[in-house]
Amino acid sequence: MNSTELLAEYRLHLLRLGRSPGTLKQRLGDLSRLHAHAGPLEDITKTVLEQHLDLHSAEWSPAYRKKVYASYRSFFQWARKRKLIAQNPSRGLETVRVPRYLPRPAPEDVVLDAFDKASTVEAAMLCLGATQGLRRSEIAAAHPAQRDGMSLRVIGKGSKERLVPLDPLTLSLLEQLESEQGCDDYYFRGRFGGHVHPATVYKWLKQHLGTGWSTHNLRHRAASHGLRETHDLRGVQELLGHASLATTQIYTEVSTEQLTSIVTANSLRTKVIERRLSQTLLNTNVPATVTDADVQQAMRVLAHHLSLVQDG
Repeated sequence: MNSTELLAEYRLHLLRLGRSPGTLKQRLGDLSRLHAHAGPLEDITKTVLEQHLDLHSAEWSPAYRKKVYASYRSFFQWARKRKLIAQNPSRGLETVRVPRYLPRPAPEDVVLDAFDKASTVEAAMLCLGATQGLRRSEIAAAHPAQRDGMSLRVIGKGSKERLVPLDPLTLSLLEQLESEQGCDDYYFRGRFGGHVHPATVYKWLKQHLGTGWSTHNLRHRAASHGLRETHDLRGVQELLGHASLATTQIYTEVSTEQLTSIVTANSLRTKVIERRLSQTLLNTNVPATVTDADVQQAMRVLAHHLSLVQDG
């Protein structure tokens, strides 16, 4: 079986597993490029694969390299299990660790300035990204048939569905589009039928967001702002359509104010004051008859200890 036949069979395998179009595109694209650069897939040895990776890995970010490695492992394990190849060259591939990057939510003034400059279509896209936290592919594929009152059914990664509430502003923009365009086609229509390409969503919004900001930063904004206002990490996870909380945490920015509140709550200052006050009272000889002078002396001792704590 040659490379073309192998890829065709592998594609059917992925379809049977219910993999999303995005996964199919990633896996088959990675394998087609490997075939073009390293030769027939059925003849690739571990040495050839390692040489290919050594040549290209430096060009790839850790996140992209992790995806490529996953494509190779998936394909060669499947082909070897089916006895379509003599060996599995991906066996023993290193585990790619992706550094955790700080989230970069689009600032409020950037988002509001972009909204002011946007058309109705672009404003609706912007709100779905910044408020509902939709991915650009999910924005592109939004359809009036998926709206039920103040909720929008979103089909995300892996064809997983989630129900996303709509705020009054986003709802009014979608209703305006339905009034102008009807409800039989997508909210954001492509030039040649169907819906716009996700890259078009990115391009249209980026021209208003400016340098350094994109649709992904809008999604970060939805996650960080939502968590900051509600403290509901589990709810933000559902809103974004993440399979795990760990992924959601990557998208959520913890503000300096939140960290300050945590540090204040953790502070030993109050405990130290209470302890020193207790020790002061225990070590103070209180006469049977307490005079005003005794009280004033005790207050001076307490004030001295408090000033030490505050200065320290």
